[in-house]
Amino acid sequence: MTDQPLDYHRDVNLVNPEVDRLRKTGQFLEAAPIIILSIGMLMQTQELPYWRSVILLGGGISVAIYTIFSYFMFQLERYTTIEFTLGLFSAILFPIGVSGILFPEIAESFDFMIYCIYGCLALFATSLLLFIFNITDDRASLFYRSLIARVMVVGAILLRLWY
Repeated sequence: MTDQPLDYHRDVNLVNPEVDRLRKTGQFLEAAPIIILSIGMLMQTQELPYWRSVILLGGGISVAIYTIFSYFMFQLERYTTIEFTLGLFSAILFPIGVSGILFPEIAESFDFMIYCIYGCLALFATSLLLFIFNITDDRASLFYRSLIARVMVVGAILLRLWY
């Protein structure tokens, strides 16, 4: 099997086992609330009862997990200041998107959804450029790929609200 340009090669001797364990746990913990949030959004489109509670549960848990997980990864892997700032910015955009789903009348009365979409586009573009710039650094490229995936989820939520 040949290597692809975006393949992630780990040097087993350099990987901290605690970082690896925390990363695997974090990936599982991030997926569960996103699935709950998706179920809540599906319930909303089907006009089923309790969709707000399901969205609030999934969105609230994912924001809490992502914020705590980012803090621990920052402590273990020593993210750079820009990586920490971008992670924090994405953690701020996510609850805005969830609140826009829960309270569409407030979201429509202000233009903050448009500004959030612009923020999401800026974060996506910045993350993509930094990913390209740091593609040879295994740790940084993994961080930026994860950030790009999170921004795409938030962007999909915000675009759904905008249309």
